[in-house]
Amino acid sequence: MSDLAPFALPQWIESKKDNIKLPLAGSATPGLSIQDLINLSTDKQTTTSNLSFQHLKLTLGPFDGSQALRKSIAALYNDSITAENIFPTHGTTGANALLFQSLLKAGDHVIAMYPCYTQLISLPKSIPGVEVDYWELDLDLENGAKADIQALRGLIRPTTKMIVLNNPNNPLGTVLSRMTQNGIVEIAREYGLTILVDEIFRPLFHDSNNQTDIPPSFIDLPPPHAYENIIVTSSMSKAWGLSGTRVGWLATRSTSILSTCFNRGLYTIMALGSIDEAIAAEALSDRCRPQILNKHLAIARTNIALIEEFVGKNRDVCGWVRPSAGGTGFVRVYQKEKGEGDERVPVDDVVFCRRLREVKGVLLAPGSLCFGVRDAGGADFRGYVRVHITLDPQVMERALVAIGEFLEEDSG
Repeated sequence: MSDLAPFALPQWIESKKDNIKLPLAGSATPGLSIQDLINLSTDKQTTTSNLSFQHLKLTLGPFDGSQALRKSIAALYNDSITAENIFPTHGTTGANALLFQSLLKAGDHVIAMYPCYTQLISLPKSIPGVEVDYWELDLDLENGAKADIQALRGLIRPTTKMIVLNNPNNPLGTVLSRMTQNGIVEIAREYGLTILVDEIFRPLFHDSNNQTDIPPSFIDLPPPHAYENIIVTSSMSKAWGLSGTRVGWLATRSTSILSTCFNRGLYTIMALGSIDEAIAAEALSDRCRPQILNKHLAIARTNIALIEEFVGKNRDVCGWVRPSAGGTGFVRVYQKEKGEGDERVPVDDVVFCRRLREVKGVLLAPGSLCFGVRDAGGADFRGYVRVHITLDPQVMERALVAIGEFLEEDSG
């Protein structure tokens, strides 16, 4: 592989974690214990039995994952997706890496949504001979992020192989509209492209009254927009509070993609842990899944309301794209002193985050450093900070008080 760019986001979090009182740089829901799963279950006896591992033989499981796990994952999608369309992996990061390694080669061109979780850009760029272009979302603090389908079409080359998306988006917390989804599929079908969608934050949709009115997964788009060469990836980490299981997956209707990934997976994955698979399968069962999701949606909605109030009170020095999904929000912070033409001037987000940590013990993720991979630490996403919205609301309340005090003292 070519030189791999530093993975700035986890490196930032890891290097700054000491002496942090209020960590707001993450994105996962609070971790669940085995007892939490039992408490949340509507059939505690069955869940207790399924999560009792004293007599489980820790042998190597099926190379393509247990049938119970794959059926539980398939149930997250519509009825046309079965266990045969699912391939379990080591987290979403493992699924994405497996797909890039399996499907891309020298001479291929990739178009990636920007911003997005930077693994989705840096890994394909690290493959020798693969080129990556950026389909840039238009960030509008008043109306959210806009996706220009014609701009996407304009990036297509004869060598284009794949469109890479992050939906719901990390760091923005926004979701592509159904019309935009359809437009992307039409372009992919026209040019014979593969679509890879990291959907790790599904189904955390904060503006939906129930799970019947949420935007569809790309793999669930109905005809005429159903398309075989769509791959979606996800895991137990974000919506389900089970990051420690390291269970992820890819789902696709393409038997050739599944076959290719299975072969490479024999070299790189072999199998998942038996206990991890059993925990994930039970968490995704009808006994546990709805209660887990409702618990985490309630946390996110509480925190969104807290941040919305905070941004409103401090509108002179900050604004944000209000998240409609996922575990993060993107807040832009401005200097107190305005620039020419009375325009607001964004802070140096890296300096702001570093000083906030030092002075108040609050850890945020600076946007330009952690997501501006096209121009790392430069102008892209300058002034933006990523905020974790699926953490304990009491932590959020204390953190916002500390940030408010810091803004009064010095906004960078």
